[in-house]
Amino acid sequence: MKLSLKTALRASTILGGAALLAVTTATSASATVTASHGDDRAQATAWSMRAYDGESDGNGVYADAYLANGAHVSQWDGNGAHGDWGPWSTYSSQIKQFRVCEDHKGCSDWIYWPS
Repeated sequence: MKLSLKTALRASTILGGAALLAVTTATSASATVTASHGDDRAQATAWSMRAYDGESDGNGVYADAYLANGAHVSQWDGNGAHGDWGPWSTYSSQIKQFRVCEDHKGCSDWIYWPS
């Protein structure tokens, strides 16, 4: 009886740890949303956003957003098509909607942040 109780406790500890890891991973992965326009991208969380220029075509790329307080903000990629993301910018009001835009080429559809 002692051996089977020990085995059951080990199994429950392992399953509990796996469940906690799954919840943490799912929460982290769902917290960042990506918008695409061609090979250009913008990512946003509830309070921050950044941009990625995936095309070496001379057109700048920026994340464009409206905040819950009504402000309109933009965050440029800032480094051109160098294969890495631009810096995150964090705001004091929650992001209500965002998109990625490319100079002279237009923007993606708006992604509305769920409330």
